[in-house]
Amino acid sequence: MDTRSGMRKKKKSKNILLNSSIVIVIALILIIGGNMIFNSSNETANNQQDSSTEETEQDTQNNEGQTGGDESTDGNGSESGNNGQQDGAVQQNEDDGGDEQSQNDSQDKQDKNDQSRQNDKKQQNAGESNSGKVVGKPIGTSQSGPHQSSYDKGTVDWNEKIKAIQLATGLDDSMTLWRLESGGGPQQSIGKVSPEGVSGWVYVVNLQWVDQKGWKVTNVSKQSR
Repeated sequence: MDTRSGMRKKKKSKNILLNSSIVIVIALILIIGGNMIFNSSNETANNQQDSSTEETEQDTQNNEGQTGGDESTDGNGSESGNNGQQDGAVQQNEDDGGDEQSQNDSQDKQDKNDQSRQNDKKQQNAGESNSGKVVGKPIGTSQSGPHQSSYDKGTVDWNEKIKAIQLATGLDDSMTLWRLESGGGPQQSIGKVSPEGVSGWVYVVNLQWVDQKGWKVTNVSKQSR
C-alpha cells in the first residue's frame, strides 16, 4: 500500500511539474508573442508617423517652392509689366515730343516764309513808291566835262549809277547787285538788283546820262530771275 501510494504521489508530482512546465512555456510563448506584436505595432506606428512627417515636410517644401515661384512670377511679371508700361510711356512721350517739335519747326518755317513775303511786299511797295518820285529826273552829279560811262567798281560814275538804282528801288547798301552793264549805248546803263536774301526776282533799272545833271532813271520793272 505504501509503495502504491508513493508511486501515485510521484506520478502526481510529475504531472504537476509537467503541467507547470507547459503553463510556463505557454506563458513564455504568450509573453514573447505579445512583445513581438507590440513591437511590430510600435514600429508600424513609428513608420507611419515618420512617413506622415516626411509627407508633411515634403508638402511644406512644395508649398514653399510654389509660393516662391508664384512670388517670383508675380514679381517678374509685375516688373515686366511695369517696365513695359514705362517703355510705352517713354515712347509715347518721345512720339509726342517729336510731333510737337515737327509742328514747331513747321510753324517756324511758315512764320519765316510769311515774314519773307511781307518783307518782299514792303520792298516792292517801297520800290514802286520811290520809282514814281525818281523816274525821269536826273539825280545830280559831281562829274564835269565830257562824260564817259564807267563800269569799274568804286569809280565816281559807278557810284552814281548805284545811287540812282537805290533811289529808284528804295534799297540800301545791303541790296544784292546781280548785274550792272551797258544798256545799249555809251550813255545808257541797266542794273539788276534785289533785296538782301531775295533770289527769286530782281528789279531791272534802266539809266540814261544827262550832261551836267547826272544819271536819270527811265524805267523800273520787276522780273523773275
